[in-house]
Amino acid sequence: MRRILIGIVAVTALLFCSAQAGAQDVAWLFARHMENGRHAEAERDFAQLTERNPRDAGARMALGMIQFARAIERLGQGLYRYGLVPPRQSFIPILRLPVPENPRPEKLDYDKLRAVYVTFLADLTRAEETLAAMPGGEVKLPLDILKIRFDFKGDGQVGPDESLIAIMQRMATMPGQPATALKMDAKWEVAFDRADATWLRGYCNVMSAFLEFVLAYDWRDSFAAAGHLFFTGARDPANPAHATAEATAMLGRDSGTAADAVAMIHLIRWPLTEPVRMMRARQHLKLVVTLSRQNWREILAETDDDREWLPGPQQKNSAIAALRVTQERVDGWMMTLDEFEAVLDGKKLLPHWRYAKGIDFRTFFEQPTPFDLVLWFTGHAAVPYLKDGEVLSQARVRDIQAMFGGNFAGYAFWFN
Repeated sequence: MRRILIGIVAVTALLFCSAQAGAQDVAWLFARHMENGRHAEAERDFAQLTERNPRDAGARMALGMIQFARAIERLGQGLYRYGLVPPRQSFIPILRLPVPENPRPEKLDYDKLRAVYVTFLADLTRAEETLAAMPGGEVKLPLDILKIRFDFKGDGQVGPDESLIAIMQRMATMPGQPATALKMDAKWEVAFDRADATWLRGYCNVMSAFLEFVLAYDWRDSFAAAGHLFFTGARDPANPAHATAEATAMLGRDSGTAADAVAMIHLIRWPLTEPVRMMRARQHLKLVVTLSRQNWREILAETDDDREWLPGPQQKNSAIAALRVTQERVDGWMMTLDEFEAVLDGKKLLPHWRYAKGIDFRTFFEQPTPFDLVLWFTGHAAVPYLKDGEVLSQARVRDIQAMFGGNFAGYAFWFN
C-alpha cells in the first residue's frame, strides 16, 4: 500500500512539473515570436499547438494575441504599400499608424483602400474568436512590449525601424506631440493574464465597430478629394490639386492645401451601401460594454501583483504610472458603462445643441440613413432620430469627468 501511495505521489508530481514546464515553454515561445516579428510563422506554430492541446489556455491566449499582432502587421503592410504619411491630428484613427516611409509606393484607389479595411476587420474577428474560445485555467504570458516587432514593409525582413520602440519614437516626434525621449534599451515588461485576454477582446470589438461603420458607407468622393493628403500612392501628377503646397494646420505637412482639407470635410456626405454593417457596429459596441464589465470583475478578483497591464486598485500600476487606478475611478468607469449601454439601447438619449429632444442612438444604428457630417452638426440629419425621453445630462458627464481628474479620454483609451 505504501508503495502504491508513493507511486501516486510521484506521478502527480511529475504531471505537475510537466504542466509547469509546458506553461513556461508556451510563455518563452510566445515572447520569442513576438520579438522576432515573424507573426505569420508564429500564428502557424501556435495554431498547431492549440490543435494538439485544446485545453491549454496559455497557448490559445498566445495564439489570439499573435493573431491580433498579425492584424496590426497586415494593416501596416497595406498602409505602407500605398505610401501612408500619417496625419498630424490624433482624431483620425487607423491612418495614424506610424509605418515607415515608403519611397516607392504602389498606386492607390478607393477600392484598394477599402480592401485594406475589410482585411483588417476579418483579422480582428479571427483574433477575437480565438480569445473567446479560451478554456479555463490560470495564464501568465510575460513580455517586454517594447521588443515587439512588425514586418510593416512586407519584405520578410524586420528592420530596426519596425520595432515597437522605434514606432513609439516616430509617434513622439510627430508634430504636435509632446517630446518624449525613449532609449533603445528601455523596458516595458508586462505579465499578461486572463483579464488581459478579455481586455484585448474588447479592443478588437471597439475597432471592429469603427470599421463596420466606415464600411457601411461609400466614401469614394472623400477619397478622390483628399486621399492624396494621406497616401503618396494616391497622388496623380496630372491633377493640379495634388501638387505640393504650403503646410496645413490640420495635417502639419506640405502634401496638400487647406482647400483639400475643407473639401474632405465637405464631402463626408456618404451614401449608405451596406446597412447591415451598422447593426453589426452596435452589436460590437454592446459586446465592448459586456467585456469591460467582465474584465474588471476578473481584475478585482486577482490576488497576485505581477507586472499588470491594467491593474486594480489593489495592485501596483507599473504599466502607465501617470494614470492612477483607484476604486473611485473603477466605480466611475462602471457608471460610464451603464450610461453608454443605456444610450446604445435607446433608454437614454444623446443631446444635440439645437434641440430639446434627444437623439435615439439605437435607431441611428438600426435604421441608418446616408451620413452627412455637416448636417449632423447643424442638426438637420438628427431630425429622424429625435424623440422625447431622458437625455444624457451634462451634469452627469461633468461628474464622470471629475472622477477621472479631468482626463477621462486618457483613462477610456486605456480601460477600454
